[in-house]
Amino acid sequence: MGNRDNQLSGVTIRPAVLLLSLLAGAAPALAADCPTGVFIATAGPDTASALEIDPSGQFRYMFSEGAVDEAAEGRWQCVEGALLLSTQPRPKPPEFHLADITDSAEAPFSLLVTWPDGQGIPAVDFKLSFDDGETISDYTQSDGWSYDLGGRRPRSVQVFEPFFGTISPVIPLPDRDHIRVNIVLTPNDMGVADFQETRVTNEDGRLILHWRDRAIPYAASRDD
Repeated sequence: MGNRDNQLSGVTIRPAVLLLSLLAGAAPALAADCPTGVFIATAGPDTASALEIDPSGQFRYMFSEGAVDEAAEGRWQCVEGALLLSTQPRPKPPEFHLADITDSAEAPFSLLVTWPDGQGIPAVDFKLSFDDGETISDYTQSDGWSYDLGGRRPRSVQVFEPFFGTISPVIPLPDRDHIRVNIVLTPNDMGVADFQETRVTNEDGRLILHWRDRAIPYAASRDD
């Protein structure tokens, strides 16, 4: 099945080491009802993240956790005591597209997901769908995924990048055996968080970033 840990290495930045030296040192202050300054995530030892809320209305964000690295900068607003973050300029999301479907003398069905340069991508989730409504779900290796489906022919495939949430359209497949499906993931601005009035609330002296179905806590940095 493979290991997902370094699936995106070399594509996004690794901000963990940089963020503390760049951002630490600013004491918090108040801008209207919202705090400003530098805030460091308190989400556990595997998470390194910081938020800089500048009184000028600008913010910077850095995040590193496992194979996921993100960064962003842009503008913030203070609305009823909550910060609303909006990335500027707005990033272009990554996207999947079908490169080709070719005949293969090897496995009855194989799937390969690559970067635009042809390098295979491991740990991309996918779902094969059949006419009877049944599905097969798995994830790719760097050299693809192949399987003998016992004479069954999938009618469509959909792929999912699990770390940043990129999903392909449902791709129809031809009704024949021994095909190799090549799907390309174009990263565009992968690794830039697309905040659009994303809420940061102030709860019991901590900031809580509400992002990707998580509530990430931050405490003020008081290093001089």
